[in-house]
Amino acid sequence: MQTVKHPADEMTPWERKKAIDDGRDFDRYPAVPFMSEFKCYLSGVSIWDFWHLPEKMAEAEICVFNRYGYDRIVTGPNTRGITEALGGTFIYPEKGVPYAGEPFLQSFEQLNVMEPVDAFKSERIRTFARAAELLVEKAGEIVPIEASIGGPFTIAANLRGVERLLRDCRKYPEEVLRLLRIITDSQKSCIDMAAKYGLGIAMADPVANPALIGPKMYEKFVFPFTKELTDYTAERTGRKVSLHMCGKTNSIWKYLAQYELNEVSLDNIINLRQAAEELGKYVPVAGNVDPVEIVMNGSREEIIEAVRSCIDAGKRAEKGFTLATGCDIPETTGPEQVDCFMEGVRSYRKI
Repeated sequence: MQTVKHPADEMTPWERKKAIDDGRDFDRYPAVPFMSEFKCYLSGVSIWDFWHLPEKMAEAEICVFNRYGYDRIVTGPNTRGITEALGGTFIYPEKGVPYAGEPFLQSFEQLNVMEPVDAFKSERIRTFARAAELLVEKAGEIVPIEASIGGPFTIAANLRGVERLLRDCRKYPEEVLRLLRIITDSQKSCIDMAAKYGLGIAMADPVANPALIGPKMYEKFVFPFTKELTDYTAERTGRKVSLHMCGKTNSIWKYLAQYELNEVSLDNIINLRQAAEELGKYVPVAGNVDPVEIVMNGSREEIIEAVRSCIDAGKRAEKGFTLATGCDIPETTGPEQVDCFMEGVRSYRKI
């Protein structure tokens, strides 16, 4: 199965991106509905296969892209793949979203023998490398492809457990920094792998939400590692990172503004107009249609109105804007709801 340009669009996603980058006219605003395991339900690929079989990963991505024609394909390894490559476990249910198993890191003494992942040797990461290879072959000329490497703090939480990690940040900060160093070096190896295939990088670090850890802890445990990763991505791939941040992030915008970003996508609880006017001076902004109340449960008219409202607010960003959902669309969402989301962005210029 090959990717094709959506019949309702004048441009492919790559043509659209290049036109925007060059300051030329473009057919519509770029749009990226975050869907994760929704792709399994639409494509018929099982949750396990979607995370373990390269051919099925590529099949699901291409199937869903060909229906909706959005502006970016994102493959793994994500936080799950890197967590597993470092020794952690995830549970893959027949239905629903995978979740972390028993924390791997029971004692910081394990750090004495724990080494960063070599993406070129790790069997788990090589699975995603093969999927990337297939996607580049079948989709690379049509749509930008990114490898998600998750976020260092969230991977640490998967390995240690969220509550333990938050306690450790106060009681054993140097040990947490040792763990984050190992994780960050593992992610840098994954960036090297992505560079080999010409992929960009996506990141999401939900446990680094400042509502959970606070801005001071973000500054100490998240900012330096994320800055290192975004700088390294720009150097190795020639492309900037697409970063998603959950929660109310206003208190860390000064840090987000310093990253090398293709965009920062924001939770639907954020005032998008404020973000566009303040944060959008420094980095491109993406957001932030409510994935549950609007995309999953809204009527066609409500979805289209929300899309148009987000574009009205987000296009004020000086560095650029991409329409996105505020987080992942639930996997049980009706496929026609996402059709409405894309209909909204395609109809915007006709208002």
